[in-house]
Amino acid sequence: MNPEAALAAAEVHETPLVVVDEPALESNLAAMAVTAAAAGLRLRPHAKTHKSPFVGLRQLAHGAAGLTVATLAEAEVFAAAGVADILVAHPPVGAVKRERLARLAEHPLRLAVSLDDAGVAAGLPPGVDVLWEVDSGGHRLGTAPGAPTLAGVLGLLEVIPRERFRGLITHGGHGYGGDRRGAADDERQALVGSARLLRARGIEVGELSVGSTPTAEFAAAGSGLTEMRPGTYVFGDANQVGLGSHRLERCALAVVATVVSAHPDRVVTDAGSKSLSADLRVAVLEGHGIVLGHPGLVVARLGEEHAVLTGEGLPRVGERLLIVPAHVCTTVNLHPGLLFFGAGEPHWVAVAARARRAGEAGSG
Repeated sequence: MNPEAALAAAEVHETPLVVVDEPALESNLAAMAVTAAAAGLRLRPHAKTHKSPFVGLRQLAHGAAGLTVATLAEAEVFAAAGVADILVAHPPVGAVKRERLARLAEHPLRLAVSLDDAGVAAGLPPGVDVLWEVDSGGHRLGTAPGAPTLAGVLGLLEVIPRERFRGLITHGGHGYGGDRRGAADDERQALVGSARLLRARGIEVGELSVGSTPTAEFAAAGSGLTEMRPGTYVFGDANQVGLGSHRLERCALAVVATVVSAHPDRVVTDAGSKSLSADLRVAVLEGHGIVLGHPGLVVARLGEEHAVLTGEGLPRVGERLLIVPAHVCTTVNLHPGLLFFGAGEPHWVAVAARARRAGEAGSG
């Protein structure tokens, strides 16, 4: 992030707002493409981080094989923008979602979903592939590796044709606990070991898909894995800096906030929890973000429209600050647009896939 250029780009705009250093973004995209290629893996970035066709198409230009999304709204927006290969990494439970998925499947689109319940697969429309989710340690979705996954996939193949079973998927979310290498090893062992059991039963397993920015750098060539799905790397955030998976100088996104009140022990800015995510702080991170150029400041607490900053070197009323959020994905989701700078004139990029219901999503 270039702080001076960021503040200059935001000067004529009301705060709070989000700014993106476009050259830093491009550098992040190129670096992850190199990481994936060195590991011999296809790159399928998770677009929930940016929710923007502008960024998604840049990821494809850097060699991504397709995109991962979390919601059907995201899938619809990216399909409309011309993305031809999409994984919906969330079980489409319920008749309404299945009907919406069926409409999406009518596009000229390579489409897949992930799930861990064969009953969910029974209602899927034709043409939608399935990746079975394995729990590699995050204890969110997924069957346990080995025999439970074998049983799950055997049940899956009773309700869908074998050719629609694409493979196995996992998310090493426990890497956010700090042991990134250990979580990456867990991802690999969970998928490779489970795939071995399936193949011994004559079941083809084409895809072994892992994901997360914290574990991405530990994917190794010859592991047997086939693709990775990092998301946060496009912008970086304070969590990633704390974990050591992203350098602060490479963070491409920040929230611009103005100091509106000053006291001997604190200052207050106009960027609260409706502008700066309160979600997901890793253990090594103090506060809700990192204030660029003010190493002594801590974003101590958030109200809806206020952030209370404490520490050393308190700024004055009227001063503008750049805050790298703790969790960038949920921060982006709070804003309708992002102000990009550093590559020509500043320009707005719509966060077009923020919506969840049909008709809400934009096209920018």
